[in-house]
This record gives sequence, structure tokens and C-alpha cells, in this order.
Amino acid sequence: MKKIKLAFRIVIDHSSEMIWDRYVFDDTYFEYKIQHQVFDDKENPVKNYWELLQKNPGAKQIPFLLSGAASNYVSQLGGVIRSLPDVLGSTFFPFANFKLDLISSHLEDSSKHKIGLTFFSSELLLIDIIDNKYLLSQEVNQDNGWETFMLPFHPQIAIAYYQKI
Repeated sequence: MKKIKLAFRIVIDHSSEMIWDRYVFDDTYFEYKIQHQVFDDKENPVKNYWELLQKNPGAKQIPFLLSGAASNYVSQLGGVIRSLPDVLGSTFFPFANFKLDLISSHLEDSSKHKIGLTFFSSELLLIDIIDNKYLLSQEVNQDNGWETFMLPFHPQIAIAYYQKI
């Protein structure tokens, strides 16, 4: 058996349709425009994030600063991604924390704003893999006899931490 942490990543951009995604998009873009101006050179300004990063390495803080704009929305999820149920539809993808990465953005063109949100589970016990499904338990410190759930493989889920026990 192994202890693992799973990661689930979503990308949010101008074409995202879910209302939650739209709120995250709007608030992170608003915050991006503020932070872009903070890190930009007043004498020789640039418009997009990658140019800004080349001119001012301190701009690498921007994704962390945008996390604050997303954190209230993430807290609304209550620690679970409901769009990722287990095979019975009753246990959802549990997460303990998240990380925001800024894929691209532009000061004057919101259609170029794109972020990634990666949600990380707490430690889980990986008991087995059966028919492209993870057999998991949240009871990582028991020696035997676990409450389990099965989570199907998903293209946006990866094992982010692995420990052989």
C-alpha cells in the first residue's frame, strides 16, 4: 500500500461557462490588472504577463497574489470537487489546498487571461487500482480494516505525492 496525494487541475479562461468559473475569472483578471500596474515599468510599459515577467522578475509573485482573489470562491467548495464523484456518486474528490498558476494575461485584453487551479487532496491510502479506478481510504493511519471509496481515473487527476509504506 501507498500514501498518496492526488491533484486535480482545471483551466479557467474567457470561454469558461460555469458561473463559478466566471466569478473566478472576473476577480482574478481584475486583480491581475492591479498587480500588472504595480510591477510594470512606468517609463517603458508592457501589456502582457510574459513580457512583464521578462522585464521584472518580481512579477513572478503575481500568481500568488491572484490566489487571494480566488480563495473565497475555493472556500465555497467546502473541500470537495462535486463534479468528480466516486463510482457510487456519493463521495466527491476531497481537497485540502489549492495552487493558482497564471498561464497568460494581458492588461487590455481579457480574452488572453487564463489561469490554472490545481486542487490537492490530503494524504490518502492507495489500497489498490482496480479496472482503472483508485481504491482509496482517508484512514491513512490504520493497520487494517478501512472505510474505502473508488475514484475513477480522470484525465485531469494525477498523483502529486507518493510514499511507499
